[in-house]
Amino acid sequence: MKALVLVIGLLLVPAAASAESNFASVKLPRGVQLQIPKGWWLMGKDHNRLIHTSVEAALDLSGIGLPDGQETNLIAANSMPRTTYAVVRVDSTIPPSVSPREIQAATATDLKDIGNELRGGLEKMLPLQNNQLLQFYGVRKDSISGHPALVIEYRRSGPKCPVIVQINLIFTNSQEVNINLSYRESEAALWKPVVAKIRQSITLTKWP
Repeated sequence: MKALVLVIGLLLVPAAASAESNFASVKLPRGVQLQIPKGWWLMGKDHNRLIHTSVEAALDLSGIGLPDGQETNLIAANSMPRTTYAVVRVDSTIPPSVSPREIQAATATDLKDIGNELRGGLEKMLPLQNNQLLQFYGVRKDSISGHPALVIEYRRSGPKCPVIVQINLIFTNSQEVNINLSYRESEAALWKPVVAKIRQSITLTKWP
């Protein structure tokens, strides 16, 4: 029986026998570090500019307006092969929209109000990008790399099937880091653990 269990274990976790990780540690500007799968393709400046242009137009048309502060993209990467869909995007905004102390002090009522506002914004903005909000899972507080964070999760439509989205807003005294993780729902068995590992790897060092 022990031999059978050992054989099954080896079949389930073949990667454990390999000393080389399939993830690469990436050090980004402003003290942000995380791991992403090797082989994922990085979006270039032109692609990023197109995304920013689309988002800006959608925010403007929906009446939401652009957020305060100066936003800078630190990295944007998509899964490979390109027939699959999983994305990690990291943006930094200076100054942060609220202080870490305010996030720590947020009550359940505050989180519900924030969630209602975000849900309304998504319901207005997503149709302008030819998508629909299918389910909004709410807003919760968390701590990432020792910093207070808000986690927003929802399910939206996509060209082929629904997409699961998780937005992690990390607040420090000097910046607000937005880490967007999303994947195609039909590929959850493939990408859900990968996205979880990316999130777990996030570290922020003191900056500046």
